[in-house]
Parts: sequence; C-alpha cells; structure tokens
Amino acid sequence: MNSFTSVLSWLCDGYWPLADEDEELVVRIRDVRHRYTPLRLLASGDTADIHLAATAEESHTAMETLYLLKVAHVPEGNSNLDMERKALRTLLSVAGNTTYRDYLPELVDSFRTRGRLPQRINVFQWKAGFSTLEQVHEQHPALDGRHLAWIFKRLLTVLGFVHRQNLLHGAVLPCHALIHAAGHGLQLVGWGGSVAVGQCIRNVPARYQDWYPPEVQQQRPASPATDLFLAARCLIYLAGGDPVTNRMPDAVPRQMQRFLKTCLLESAAMRPDDAWKLIEDFDDLLYALYGPPKFHKLTLT
Repeated sequence: MNSFTSVLSWLCDGYWPLADEDEELVVRIRDVRHRYTPLRLLASGDTADIHLAATAEESHTAMETLYLLKVAHVPEGNSNLDMERKALRTLLSVAGNTTYRDYLPELVDSFRTRGRLPQRINVFQWKAGFSTLEQVHEQHPALDGRHLAWIFKRLLTVLGFVHRQNLLHGAVLPCHALIHAAGHGLQLVGWGGSVAVGQCIRNVPARYQDWYPPEVQQQRPASPATDLFLAARCLIYLAGGDPVTNRMPDAVPRQMQRFLKTCLLESAAMRPDDAWKLIEDFDDLLYALYGPPKFHKLTLT
C-alpha cells in the first residue's frame, strides 16, 4: 500500500480506492464531481502531505495539467487547510490579474469529504521550475549576495501586498518560499498558519520553532514585523549562516548584514514593519554595493 493509500485509509468516509495491479488510487468524493489521481508524494509536513496529481480523466493521457493535492494527516490539519483556503481566496481575489498573483499559489479546488470524519483537501495548480529554499540550500549552501538580494526583494514584495490586506503569513520559512531560478520568480506557499494582523501565531512548524521571534514564542500579538523577522532569517540561512543566532558569514557584505539585523531586533516595535518601504531602502543599499540592477543566473538541477 502506497503512502497516499495509507492517508486516505485514515481519512475513511467519503473515499474509496479503485485498485488495479499498480495499486493506483483514484480519489473520488461522493455526490460531488471531484476526481484526482495521485502520482507521487512530494512533501510531508507537520499536519499535511502534498502529492503530485492529475485529474482522473487526464491520468491516462499526456497529463499536460498537473495538480498538487494537500491532504491532512492529523486531525488539526483540517483547520489549517481551511485557514489556507480562506486566506488565499481573499488574496487571489484582491490580486486579480496583477503581478501579485504570480507570488501566490493558484488554488483551483477546495472541498470537504463526506462522512463521519469530513476532511478538507486543497488542490493547487502545479507549476514547473520552482524549488523551495530548502532545495536551493542543498545545492548552494552559501548564496552570493546578489542572489540574496533578488530573493529578499521578491519576499518583501509579496509580504507588502499581504500586509496591506491586514493578513500575516505567519510561517515565512524555507519550506514555504519557492523560487523559480530561471525567471527570478518567487511564490509564498503554506498559508495554513496565516492570521490577521494583531492576532497570535499558534501554528508553528516543529522543526523551525527556534526561528520564531519573541512575540510568537511568548504568545503575544504578531505584526508585519514578525513576517519580516522570518524573511530575514531565510536570507541568513541562504547565505550559509546560522538563523537561530543571526550569525552571517563574512562573505555577506557588512552593509547587508547590518540591514538584515534591523529586522531581527528583539522588540517588534523596533523592527521595520513596512515591507514596501523596506524595498526602497534595500534598493539604495544594493545600488551602493553592486551598481545598477543586473540579472544574475542561478543554476539549479
């Protein structure tokens, strides 16, 4: 039995496998026209698994359209997926056809199973060429300052948009930031921990617990400065430093180190809280360091 079959066995009512010799599972839901074929497990988090999938009708064709199925594997995962659905529908609606939409995962389907244990499943459009910051770090343990620059600017751009909607992502971490190296694009995923500005962040991934700022550790209200704190720690991680101690390698320009450390002060009130204003200041710094903007190729395999 494959991992997806195991997950759906745990979910129980509302699903049944259509087995063949390869134990391929077609996901169905009673009385609702939702039907997907899982292809392989891509990632497993604290509360949900992510599977590459196709629609059942496409599963025996060239499969030009692929999807990501996000399925809870613990009971509390259901509320996280529901929060993700609400946050993304709000953000995608506001983004419309602007470029901000490119920074968000495309939620194409979201539904609940029927039966004694209803579960929500979120379905996203799969896009080729994206890698998590964890995957980038595996191939490039210490990125050059020029790559740190464009990645940080992309993070600040999407966070600025999100914060204008009175929302916080709440988990700006290497597993939730995806970059498209060839096009210098970025998507911010993993919206199950998002909260309104001023609320407490309670959904903290276990393996990144030490990354969070004091206001989260002490269960105090979070602010845009909270997201920016985590974004700065992502940069330290990509630079080959220690995100928990905020130590950065000497290869990172001193001016950039000082800039990032303003986002990492103990008190949220002392940190910057306007991502778009931060981009303006960062642009001035980058011009002083590197001159006019240029495209710097990042190779990922």
